[in-house]
Amino acid sequence: MANPVTGQIIFLEYRQTRLYAEVIQVLGQRQMGWLRPLAFVDEAGIQPLGTALLTATIGDNRPTAPDLLWPLNQLQFALDTDVLPLLATLGTKPPATFSPGQKVWVVNEFLQQVWAEHETALKSNHLT
Repeated sequence: MANPVTGQIIFLEYRQTRLYAEVIQVLGQRQMGWLRPLAFVDEAGIQPLGTALLTATIGDNRPTAPDLLWPLNQLQFALDTDVLPLLATLGTKPPATFSPGQKVWVVNEFLQQVWAEHETALKSNHLT
């Protein structure tokens, strides 16, 4: 993947699920992207995340950090046909499918699965 630029919408995909995010900054030497999650998209539809992640807290009521660092080689550019429906839902009040804490848990679980898949691929490529 060519390096994304600030403000660009990208996604991480794992199986039938995507986490869409905005690129805040590209850390070129480290080949990492500073990302702000926007929405979680799976077979159930689009779940906007922005305000949920900003208001969610962890066990001792500290707010969670909404941004993440992720390797650039795992990111994919979102097409206009992906982004337009996504942007249309970000401004609307989503159905209360998940509480803010549940959304954070779902995103964390997704990221752990993606990372585990990446780690396995790295190990197998290194051994062959």
